[in-house]
Amino acid sequence: MVKQWFLMALIMLVPVGVLVALLYSFGKYLWTLFTDRRLYKDLDELEANAGARREKKKLDNEKRLDNGCDHTFSGATGFPPNVCPKCGLEKEKPAGLCDHVWRGGEGPAPFSYCEKCNKQHRSAY
Repeated sequence: MVKQWFLMALIMLVPVGVLVALLYSFGKYLWTLFTDRRLYKDLDELEANAGARREKKKLDNEKRLDNGCDHTFSGATGFPPNVCPKCGLEKEKPAGLCDHVWRGGEGPAPFSYCEKCNKQHRSAY
């Protein structure tokens, strides 16, 4: 009699284990849906903010370049790329604290320097 109850308990344990595994998988699936939805909502907010920041940066850059100069970002000898040799401003504001204003330097090799921070740029010639 004990052997029969033991055998019945083992037989019942398999479907119960499968049911518990299915419930666990379903719960994990629901949790993943919840977290993904929350992450995508946060991502949408970041994308909206990034667009606004990009527009603000573009307007600030246009205002910065509106100094009366007819800009030619030709990359003249001695100047860094995307710098107007007439006024010394870069096409886009550089990362960092200094908004470089480049001027041509005197010397045997062409170079330029920033009026504000004295950083130098030497051509690869």
